[in-house]
Amino acid sequence: MIFSFVVDANPKFAYQGYHLARSLIEYSVDAADDVHVQFTAEVPVDTRALFAALGCSQHQIERFGDGRYCNKIAQLANLHALEFDVVVLLDTDMIALGDIRPFLSNSHLVAKPVDLPNPPAAVLQEIARLAGMEVLPAAVQVDASTDVTLSGNFNGGFYGIPRHLCRRVDDAWRHWATWLIDNIEPLRKIGKEMHVDQVSMWIALNVAGIPYRNASANVNYYIHFNGAHNYLDSASDIVLLHYHDASLNVLGKLEPPAVLDSRERRAVEQANRQISRGFENSLFWNLRYSLFPERGSGVGSRGENLLYKRKLLMEQGVEESASVLDVGCGDLEVVKPLKLRNYLGLDTSHLAIEAARGVRPDWTFAHVDHRRRDALPFRREMVLCFEVLIHQRSEADYRELVRFLADCTDRTLIVSGYASDYEGRAENSMVYFYEPLDESLRKTGKFESIRRIGSHTDVAVFRCDV
Repeated sequence: MIFSFVVDANPKFAYQGYHLARSLIEYSVDAADDVHVQFTAEVPVDTRALFAALGCSQHQIERFGDGRYCNKIAQLANLHALEFDVVVLLDTDMIALGDIRPFLSNSHLVAKPVDLPNPPAAVLQEIARLAGMEVLPAAVQVDASTDVTLSGNFNGGFYGIPRHLCRRVDDAWRHWATWLIDNIEPLRKIGKEMHVDQVSMWIALNVAGIPYRNASANVNYYIHFNGAHNYLDSASDIVLLHYHDASLNVLGKLEPPAVLDSRERRAVEQANRQISRGFENSLFWNLRYSLFPERGSGVGSRGENLLYKRKLLMEQGVEESASVLDVGCGDLEVVKPLKLRNYLGLDTSHLAIEAARGVRPDWTFAHVDHRRRDALPFRREMVLCFEVLIHQRSEADYRELVRFLADCTDRTLIVSGYASDYEGRAENSMVYFYEPLDESLRKTGKFESIRRIGSHTDVAVFRCDV
């Protein structure tokens, strides 16, 4: 069995896909390279490298049709030459909680009927007439209510396709998607153009006579609204959540808008534990700046904390420094009004850098991966680093960053971090403690003096002079 999904340019796809890939590797494949990640051309190299580090197989995918709603159709072309029994095509906004393989079929395409009657059965009938479909499929119940749709109108988040059907599905799906894009009016007039891939699959299955059967809701379980879950096998666990963007909160965790029952709460709690274990800095911050720009760099760079840090920097002479390096510059909320000379801002988030350039086009910025920090001449008279060390997922990364800060400092380092561990810190999957920051700074051997000059929220601020 292999699994495949598309990662497009929007940062949410990489964030969601990364946690999906980790969950599939944990529960549903024999080897990590059975997870196939298909990237559109715009996805950055450093994002692809994160999936490579997981061991996933990678492909370049060409946009299909309108380039917006149909890119998943192009996946099969990259997979035909591979050896497998069944391929599962997935949306990225899903996370596995168990083994998906027992729910698949070696003889039939398997997918779950749509959650709601989108598009309505009457529109499907109109499209069927235009397509020359001789016999309408039977009416079946949707997953979330007593409404009906037509058989084969499946939710596009999950398609399990036996290998012997893949070429038939690929050819028919491409043909009917192209046709439907050219005959979009029935969908356009009800504002459902985004369902082109789903409806073209429905036409393809029924016109081409491709055998299919309904999947259990256990492998495509929505949580973004309340509904009946008519196709749930109550004797089995939920093994694949389809949470949708509406369920992601500002911390990158699942916080569904639906009222959850005990089974659903357990599933969401498990998913959030998995997301916590897989926290990855650049993916998270790109998601944050993309979906929650108002929160941006976090509470440490907003409100009273922002004003406190700005005042502290001015008291420490940042505006008198001949040059400034800002490691983890974020969206510049703290320093943007300051008069800084020879400023260089570094961040692991592409979107943070884009936002910062928009705010201060007169300053210099660089996107830096923690494994390639020697790529530019970073040394500056004063170095700033607020609330970056606390987000280092491994002790090795933490110590490497401390060393980097020391190496870049010609005169003064202003840096924040934990002076000690504290109760409740372990409950936050985004922050880490390895040792008191002042001890780490002393171990570098770089600084003549290390002084605590302030604190805010749970972090201490140190001034280190060479």
